Amino acid sequence: AQADLLLPQPNLSVRLHSKSPRRFLEAVSYVISRGSGMPQLFNDEIIIPALLNRGIEVEDARNYAIIGCVELGIPGKSLGLSDAALFNMPRLLELTMYEKRYKSFNDLSRALYMNLKKYVKLMVEGCNVVDKAHATMLPTPFLSSVISNCFEKGLDVSQGGAYYNFTGPQAVGIANLVDSLYTLKELVFDKSGCENRLDYQDFCRILMEDFSGNEMLRHRILNRLPKYGNNDPEVDHFAHEWSRKYNMEVEKYRNPRGGRFQPGLYTVSAHVPLGMNVGATPDGRKSFEPLADGGLSPMRGRDVKGPIAVLQSVSKVDQIRASNGALLNLKFHPSVFEGDEGYSKFSQFLRGFVDYKNIHVQFNIVSADVLRKAQKNPDAYRDLVVRVAGYSAFFVELNEALQEDIIERTEHGI
Repeated sequence: AQADLLLPQPNLSVRLHSKSPRRFLEAVSYVISRGSGMPQLFNDEIIIPALLNRGIEVEDARNYAIIGCVELGIPGKSLGLSDAALFNMPRLLELTMYEKRYKSFNDLSRALYMNLKKYVKLMVEGCNVVDKAHATMLPTPFLSSVISNCFEKGLDVSQGGAYYNFTGPQAVGIANLVDSLYTLKELVFDKSGCENRLDYQDFCRILMEDFSGNEMLRHRILNRLPKYGNNDPEVDHFAHEWSRKYNMEVEKYRNPRGGRFQPGLYTVSAHVPLGMNVGATPDGRKSFEPLADGGLSPMRGRDVKGPIAVLQSVSKVDQIRASNGALLNLKFHPSVFEGDEGYSKFSQFLRGFVDYKNIHVQFNIVSADVLRKAQKNPDAYRDLVVRVAGYSAFFVELNEALQEDIIERTEHGI
């Protein structure tokens, strides 16, 4: 039905695992090729272990479902507050960088980690205030009637009546943080004695001036330094390190309903407005531009070594702790499905997604040329559906910033 109707809703999802049959993968590939951005794919090989790590019973973990976009939940048993907060990682780096002049990369990293702990704690305190207010001011008796254990406990779901109680804040801009840290390490701190080494304060000034008069430096950063999404071990090490630090800091805390905080790595479409609160970043991104989409996704246009390299980089992210969900966007040119082997090759790529144990992936199958034409002549493209974040939408109904964000995503082939 989705292949024929191409509707943006309901949000169709498919669970895959290592024994998903080839014919099923090819059928999934066909529906994806139709270009509605659906189905999105979830990987049992990492999601079920991630849920077990949260104390969810094995029968329930195997029965997980998708709540809204990519949030993971247990049907009829959980209240996850899945979109409790959004944690802006590039903004955290920005605040840290301008606090003082750092003498070494380790000094900067330590200060960044201390600020991570500080602001996660503040975020948790805010989330718990909201949680308590819901329990006091906004009880939900109807919802409580369909959630297990509320009757047995004699508690509204907002007061901890559910069998499983979580709070889920999301990290946004991991890719920007990772690329920025590598840039700082390479160009500022690790080039002592080299004439190309940048002075820390000079680099901060360049960022505050939005690279004005320093386009050559920006070009060097964007095009000469390796980036997350290209299977570079040193860059991907930062992706693992800082996703893990965020996840472990979040999961330390408890909520008023007697449950745990569980981290997620997705943006919905908040990477656009959150970017408006962040100045120029060391990765070459200019002031107020959107952050990296998706949560797991590389920054737009930087994943230049193909989609397998993207899967390899993403697999280094600490997803086993991201039990609230994570999101990877990929865009393919429609020509990947041409020829006798098109669907077979794409289904093999889906098998790779499972084997690399990434939580999630979803696709736009559309060329940048078509999207540009839709911008110029929206009446002729009213039925063009694209994948935005964890949801699909009609392209011409999106605001210009989101349209540009989708257009600028790397267009892959296989």
